Amino acid sequence: MLDLAGPPRCTSCFVVGHVLCPSCRHALPACPPLEAPPPLARLSAGCLYEAVPRALVLGLKLRGLRTAALPVVEAMCRSAWRDGVAGDLVTWVPGDPRAARRRGFDHAQVLAWLVAARLGLPARGLLALTAPKADQTSLSGAQRRENPKDAYVARPVHARVVLVDDVMTTGATICACAGALVRAGAEAVEGLVGCRA
Repeated sequence: MLDLAGPPRCTSCFVVGHVLCPSCRHALPACPPLEAPPPLARLSAGCLYEAVPRALVLGLKLRGLRTAALPVVEAMCRSAWRDGVAGDLVTWVPGDPRAARRRGFDHAQVLAWLVAARLGLPARGLLALTAPKADQTSLSGAQRRENPKDAYVARPVHARVVLVDDVMTTGATICACAGALVRAGAEAVEGLVGCRA
């Protein structure tokens, strides 16, 4: 409610005046280049999932603060340009429909639209959940790797796809989505995530 009633507050330290104050913006920990697990052709992350980036992602997901996506997207695009991420279109890992309804939007879709605009690419929703899956945050590493298998289906696509998600921990979800896109005809899938946990 404070975000609606007054001037913006820093998502991380809550100082008045900025969605992300200059001090916190300076503290964004860039993620080094990553090795891409198959079937991803390339994988990049904007930030390490630490203090400030974590606050931004949670602001977007839990508080519905869309403006928290902007600094994350800036970091994602910097890493995409650094690592040579290139595609014909951008899509996203679809979130839990119930959480998206509560929030009023799909947070990964917001990231994808903003990334697509910055990269000069179209954004299209290509993926859907085939069935509800357990929330990854409550699972062990082994369960996280097993949980998203066969949980996604993709529309037919004949292009190089940039696949966007907010946070990658084990890589199981983004790899499951990439596999669905490849089976649907994608020429290549490159992962671009906001944060690497």
